[in-house]
Parts: sequence; C-alpha cells; structure tokens
Amino acid sequence: MERPELSFTLAYIVFCLCFVFTPNEFRSAGLTVQNLFSSWLGREDMGFVQYHIRRTSVTVLVHSALPLGYYMGMCIAAPEINLGYIQQVTTYRVYMALQSECHVTVTESRQHQLSPDSASPAQILTLRVDSINPAVRPFDIRLNSTEYAELREKLNAPIRNSANVVIHQTISELFLETFRVQVDLNQPYTIPSGQEIDPCIGCMQVPASTKLVRLCQTEGADNDSDCQQCFCRPMWCLACLGRWFASRQDQQRPETWLSSRVPCPTCRAKFCILDVCVVH
Repeated sequence: MERPELSFTLAYIVFCLCFVFTPNEFRSAGLTVQNLFSSWLGREDMGFVQYHIRRTSVTVLVHSALPLGYYMGMCIAAPEINLGYIQQVTTYRVYMALQSECHVTVTESRQHQLSPDSASPAQILTLRVDSINPAVRPFDIRLNSTEYAELREKLNAPIRNSANVVIHQTISELFLETFRVQVDLNQPYTIPSGQEIDPCIGCMQVPASTKLVRLCQTEGADNDSDCQQCFCRPMWCLACLGRWFASRQDQQRPETWLSSRVPCPTCRAKFCILDVCVVH
C-alpha cells in the first residue's frame, strides 16, 4: 500500500521545483514571489535597483524556508504503530509511548478547503497521547480524518473524543464498519493444525485474519453472477479485504455494495460478503 509520507514528499518536491523555476502555469496562477509580495516590493519602473534588492532578498528568504514548509506538512502524517508502541517521528524529535500505558484523545478538528487527494475539504485531526508513565511526556499527533479508521484498527488503546469534536467519515469508511459487523456474524474458519498465519499481504503490518469460503446459497458456479470457491490460504486482514471489496464497487450506488460480488484479490474467484470468514 502506498505510504502517505512518500506521496507528500513527491508532491512537495514537484511543487518546490515549479515554485523555484516558475513555469507558465504557475505564473498564470500568480504563484510567484513577485506576485505574492507585490504590495511590499513596489513597482519596478518606480525604482529599479531598490525593487530588485527587495525582490532578491525576499526570494532567498522564501526559498530557504521551503524545507520548513515540508517539516510542517510531514507533521500531519499518521504515526507508526509498531511493537506495541505509538511512534511519532518529526525532524528534530522521536516520540514513543507504550500502547498499554496510553490514553489517546481527539482534542481538535480543523477543516482545510484544499486537499491534494480530492476536491472535497480535508479534515485534520489532532490527537493527544498521554501516558501513565511519568517519564513519558505527552505529545500530539496530527492526521487526516480519512486515516483515522485505520489508526483505530491498529491501536490497542481506546481513543476518546473531546466534546464538540465531530469526525467526518467517507462512505468507504462507513461501509468498512458495516462490513466488519457482517463478517463477525459469518461462520468462522478454523485453520488446520500446524498451519502458520502469514502477515497480511495488503498492509504487511498485522497477521492475515480472513479466509474466503463459499458459504452463500447459489444455484451453481457456472453462472458469472454466482460465487465461486476460493482455494487461497488466509492472506488478507479484515480491513484490507474490506477496502478491496469497497474499491470494486460502483461509487455512485452505495446501496448495492452489500449485495454485490467481487473477485478475490489473489485468485480472482468471485465472492460475496457472506463468504468472508474470520480465521480462528
């Protein structure tokens, strides 16, 4: 799966190159030092030397501050959950707290009108990590609300919400919750004795926890609309399989998602939500 830090880094590098070398598209949009600071720079025809002294000075200052803009953006990346610890890495510090000793609270929510991933506004959440260990100082983590559900799955510690903080969820996230509830009602799958559980090949962070078993009642596997038997061993966790299921749906018709069939991400055998079994 694609890491948000890599996506942000690549996007920021492209932005910096365009801002420094200024292609015509940036000039047309007014994203130049001269345009952004026009009120302070004054007019070139009214004082050529003074104008360019100010222009070169502010250009050097702005260009040297670009790494700082990168640092502020990286602070919004989701924290790492590894070996029972919550880890937040910034440019100058590394924060670590043991999950079993933590209280995590959503303390703030901010709306940003511009989002690099979609045309809709982005919601940035601030979470406070407090440890009962007095040697561990509290710290804040920031992440996009679209990553909140994934963080909650990985985190063993409960997440509390402060009053008046509303977390916006996408249709896919709401479906993932329904998907999980329905799968819990299905018949579980017991792995054969001695068989090892591999890490989920979707996220490589948690053990595989699902197995596709043809349990739904269909007339036959010859019909393209029917479910088929999957012979793959457990290879996906519930969250990754749910996201795969949601990604194969008609995004304009969410009412059909629960009753639809999708191909297995590994062998392409068709299955429905009733065929997803939790591994015991």
